[in-house]
Amino acid sequence: MTIEIAYGFVGMQHLFNKRVQEVGVNRVFDAITQSAAEHTQMINTMMEILVERTTVAQEEFELPGSGTLQPLDEVGIPRPTDTYGFYQVAYPIQGGGDAWGKNRVTSALMTVQEANRHTIEAQNKDADWLARHIIASVLTKDSWTFHDKVGAAGNKGLGNITIMPLANGDVTEYPVTGKQPQTANHYTAQAVAIDNSNNPFPGFYSTLTRYPGSKNATIVAYIPENLQESVEALTDFREVEDADVRAGANRDELVGSIPVGLGDELLGKVGKV
Repeated sequence: MTIEIAYGFVGMQHLFNKRVQEVGVNRVFDAITQSAAEHTQMINTMMEILVERTTVAQEEFELPGSGTLQPLDEVGIPRPTDTYGFYQVAYPIQGGGDAWGKNRVTSALMTVQEANRHTIEAQNKDADWLARHIIASVLTKDSWTFHDKVGAAGNKGLGNITIMPLANGDVTEYPVTGKQPQTANHYTAQAVAIDNSNNPFPGFYSTLTRYPGSKNATIVAYIPENLQESVEALTDFREVEDADVRAGANRDELVGSIPVGLGDELLGKVGKV
């Protein structure tokens, strides 16, 4: 079975059966550091699809007012009105960690391969932790309280702040193109299987493109493997031709790069999604 090798340990396979003490603690530590740096860079690249970085704990989005004009005659003077409407969002800071389970004896006898194994395990745990928390932040439909302890420049934090979910049908109103601000609920589910009579994708598209700046936006749906067959069976499903392959008379030729990242297999398009 092929041994999985962390980034910083590439080229050190011939030393895997050697003790860390023999190879040099600093050399192995550098390999771990390089592995962590490469892992962090890859994770950050993937998270850009779902996560936007910020340095503020809480912010408020002001919305344009709604209503209609006041009726006036030829000498009428309208009463002044003020804009209104806003919603607040806040961001928690959550952390996680892991430690190698070693004692004085096992640490002294540790091999380079064992150090590589521990490094990969820690990276896998980090990827799992991030995936769970990112998905949970999207799927958690209720608000919750986070205690913000530390603010910018070492100042005291804001104290208790409310972490809001996606639009969940509460009283918060959002601007809608060509209409008055409305409440919204972006948590949808269906108990029945996906088929031509129960196709959720057109609804996804119309819901997500009704807001200012989102008209004709590209909407992507990530689906689990167990739904692939039912989605591809939809009448309006259109399989996307493989842009990486050029059809030939005798054999097909690979002409593009293989896509990487979240949802690295593009199945097709259905209901503009």
